[in-house]
Amino acid sequence: MDHEQRHKHPETPFGARLRAARKMAGLSMEDLSARLDGAVTKQAISKYEQGRMMPSPEVLEKLVKVLKIATWGASPLGSADEEIRSSLLNESPALFRGASEAERPMFRRAGFLSHLRRKAKEPEMEIRALNAPPSSEAIFARRLMRDEGLEPLGERRARTLRDWQTSAAPLDRIRFRTGERLSAKAEAALKYRIAGHLDKYLELESILGQSVRFENPIGRRPARSREEVESAAARARECWELGAGPIVNLLGLLEDRGIKVYETRGIEGFEGLSGRYGEVVFIAVSLEFPADRIRFTAAHELGHLLCDFDAAESPEGECHAFGAAFLLPRAALEKVFTPSRRKVTLGDLAEIKESFGVSLQAIMYRAHALGFVSDRQLRAFRETLKIKNWQVTEPVAYEGKEHATRFRRLVHYAVAADILDVERAAGLAGVTADELKKEIGDIF
Repeated sequence: MDHEQRHKHPETPFGARLRAARKMAGLSMEDLSARLDGAVTKQAISKYEQGRMMPSPEVLEKLVKVLKIATWGASPLGSADEEIRSSLLNESPALFRGASEAERPMFRRAGFLSHLRRKAKEPEMEIRALNAPPSSEAIFARRLMRDEGLEPLGERRARTLRDWQTSAAPLDRIRFRTGERLSAKAEAALKYRIAGHLDKYLELESILGQSVRFENPIGRRPARSREEVESAAARARECWELGAGPIVNLLGLLEDRGIKVYETRGIEGFEGLSGRYGEVVFIAVSLEFPADRIRFTAAHELGHLLCDFDAAESPEGECHAFGAAFLLPRAALEKVFTPSRRKVTLGDLAEIKESFGVSLQAIMYRAHALGFVSDRQLRAFRETLKIKNWQVTEPVAYEGKEHATRFRRLVHYAVAADILDVERAAGLAGVTADELKKEIGDIF
């Protein structure tokens, strides 16, 4: 839509939400029309998005099903959400004069209410995630009432329209690192998906009071040479108290250190990138690769976040070097490659890969960069890879699990502590209530 069209037909919340859902699914208007079995044309979809026309109830239901909006919508709230609402209603009654006494049950859970009242007045609270300015409890309450579905839901179509209107992602806050090469369609889909996930993540942290801020352990120091890259990786491991041993779950570690991780599938040409969503630092990775490759991609992106490679001759090469040094410290290789330039066996490389979760190829290149293997040995290794077709599928697999865990852990905690009910928590997690119940299992 060009600027003149936007001016003539101001964008409506519903139109923005529909466009966001379509792009998040990676569909063009023509694609969406086909998925709807021709129920409406792409021209009609364009009019919906421009705010020139609204879909009929029948078409709206089909859009919900095709774009899977149901997992994003509001659902009945748990008692703790009512407690939050009650505290805000009682502290700011003028905002909600129409609320009946029946709508104001008070729940007295030890410490939680006072914690909320205290946190709502702190500038550091992630109220930004709800588009409310810090230190504004009244606006926070209003946003909570609307975004959490605390108003009467009404009939199904009204509820669906409200959910769409209140969850469009502010994509202007997404900042990818420079040099990222994706098709316009893939980039748009990825931006919408990342924004949607991070909004839910920040919302969950805000509800639980569990925000984690990212602090760069090395202060984004310049890295213009391999020596400086090596030093930066060693310093990061030291600051994070990782020692020289394997990192069991890198994505989980990154989340615990304040870097949000988004895992996805189905984006053509995408493997990984890093960026910012407002003040939030994130790394996004594709799960359509082996675990060792996902780990290396994440470590590469960590290099972009921690170091200043602007003056480097080959920024991407330096990030590769950082990723290898971070995952596979020099001290770990010395134990296997001593004495230097000795004969190396596949069994030696397999031992390292199985422990450190780094590909055979990355191990050999890392060992060569440190002078542990010769040029001739590296050439022989590369020739073997080509002859035996090991470039894509290596003969040794890394069996470790590599997944972001913190978001799911917070969802589980919210349900176990009766802060969110299963339906609401499932909506945040993007799964059905039954799937989440099975995932959580017994609660003790």
